[in-house]
Amino acid sequence: MLEREQIEVPCPDGGRPIKTTYGEIARKSSLRSSKGHEYKFKYSDQSKMKRAMDQIARLQKDMERSQKEFFEAYQNLLANADILLKR
Repeated sequence: MLEREQIEVPCPDGGRPIKTTYGEIARKSSLRSSKGHEYKFKYSDQSKMKRAMDQIARLQKDMERSQKEFFEAYQNLLANADILLKR
């Protein structure tokens, strides 16, 4: 799931990247580097990010279902085809 994907966010002051997840960025009001530099997130931006992550999750589920239906249809197509052998 996208929410648990590990990412590295650049330090606001150019130091070592901050290791976090997309889910943490969407939930926490701020993100602090090891040197104390900080990102303060706006709620409206976090809300947009949460909606986008939810939409991606829905699309992934739809894609998985569509792939399953496609492969079932493909298998049925081959299984139900008339076979003509030339001699």
